[in-house]
Amino acid sequence: MRKNSEIEKGTRFGHHMDRDYCLILANGPWPTIEKVRELADGASEVIACDGALNRAFEHKLNVDITIGDMDSVDEKTLEQFSTNGGKVIENKDQHSNDLAKAFAHCEASEQKNPVIVGGLGGDGGHEWANILTSISSGIAAEFIGKKKQIRILSKGVNYSIEIGMGNNFSLFAIPYCEGVELSGARFELTGERLEMGSQGLHNVATSKNIKCSFQNGSLFLVSSLSDEDP
Repeated sequence: MRKNSEIEKGTRFGHHMDRDYCLILANGPWPTIEKVRELADGASEVIACDGALNRAFEHKLNVDITIGDMDSVDEKTLEQFSTNGGKVIENKDQHSNDLAKAFAHCEASEQKNPVIVGGLGGDGGHEWANILTSISSGIAAEFIGKKKQIRILSKGVNYSIEIGMGNNFSLFAIPYCEGVELSGARFELTGERLEMGSQGLHNVATSKNIKCSFQNGSLFLVSSLSDEDP
């Protein structure tokens, strides 16, 4: 668990070379395969949620674990994965989706910073379910989609996150967030309380990195991917 005094050093939003993370492959829309391959190569562990294993095999991505109810993955793919030494965690619980099952595995193995591809885009209900599942589980996840990224932030951590000067970002509280500190942005915050709604919508970075922290509640950061991102 992170201590309240911990400072998370600045990394470009979506770039993870200086921090340990596991990669979760969900079955929604992925960013470019080049981006997914870069993330997979740098991950300490790669987890495929059920049917996402089919795409991982198609693109020859190395996967360590597949998890879910196994109703979407091809039988031959699953058999080959197991034969090659991959770990299969079958969980038929119908009260949680495959991503929630992957989060439970991360929590049990003390992996607190998963990066997820395939968790954004597609069906809006699924997208929100994925975000809320991350928040409710206490997992500080980062979702990378085709056109946007969403990062769930942890309370008591002093973040320095590279957004890029002049780039837009938004902060949202669910259902509230207290003691919010934000600098390096057009609209800065000093010990503010954010309510669920549009308070944190459409801010602009005025420096390379924004600095952010909060004390209570839940907060997540949304940023658009620029054309220069891989």
